[in-house]
Order: sequence, then C-alpha cells, then structure tokens
Amino acid sequence: MASLAERAHAAAAFIRHHNVISLHGPYRAEEHARTAVRLAAALGLGLDQITTNPDWLRRRTTPGEPVLATATCPDTGETYTFLARTPLYDDEPFELLGPCPQCAGTVPLAEIRHLADLGTHLAHPPLKPEELMHTDTLPDTFTRDEGHTCTCPYGETL
Repeated sequence: MASLAERAHAAAAFIRHHNVISLHGPYRAEEHARTAVRLAAALGLGLDQITTNPDWLRRRTTPGEPVLATATCPDTGETYTFLARTPLYDDEPFELLGPCPQCAGTVPLAEIRHLADLGTHLAHPPLKPEELMHTDTLPDTFTRDEGHTCTCPYGETL
C-alpha cells in the first residue's frame, strides 16, 4: 500500500492531468477530477475505479454544474452511480442514484458521505411505492428530481 504522501501526490497529479486532457474545459475538468478524488476517498477505491460525466438531465449553466460519478467495485464489477449536485462544495454529500419505486426513473435514493452510508442503504430492502410517503430515508432532493418520469407524482411540475 502506498503511503499517505504518495496517495496525496497521486491525487494532485490526477487533478492536474485531468485538467489538461478533459474535453469539458479547465473549470469543469477540475470539478470532475475533484469529484472523482473525493468519491474514491469516501469509498476506499482507486481513482481508476471512478469515472465521471456531465449530468445532462440536471444541467445548469452556472458554476458547479452537476457531475455523475460511477464507482466500479474491483471485486464484483458492480457499478454504483452517484450525483455530485454541487461539486464546488467538498462538504456536500453524494447522492446515490437508482430507480424510483414509483416510476423507475433514475433519482437520488440516499445521501452518501462515506462507505458506511452506502452500507446502511444497501442493508435495507428496496422501497415499495406504497412506502414512499412514510419513509425518512430518502434525501430531500428525491421529491421533484428531474429524473422522475413526467407521469410520476414525485416528478417536477411546472
């Protein structure tokens, strides 16, 4: 295992390198790179197990455009997709995305700050549509998230 100093150096080098090669420009590139570093650290994964993409569904034209980060388990190949809704702020939780129990759209199902939060979420059985009104486990952003289908009662209404 690499020392703390070596891992810190690798993270800084990753951010610098990503800023140069990214197609998203230097500001968005840094947001993507920092999101990857932060998620890798939170989940105890290597940077090679995290990929990032713009979130075209929740897109804004202001700084801090949402970033989708996909973590791949090195042992099973299973993937988990997280949303960094405001990647400028390192203290904001990631949102684990998954299917809405009502409409099956891809929406935030849990706030994840560290590996134990993911473990807690995975230990619970999936919610059923009739349980949605009576749960406090969903993040505040679940309601009215843009990932709901247009017919879902939890979808954004204009």
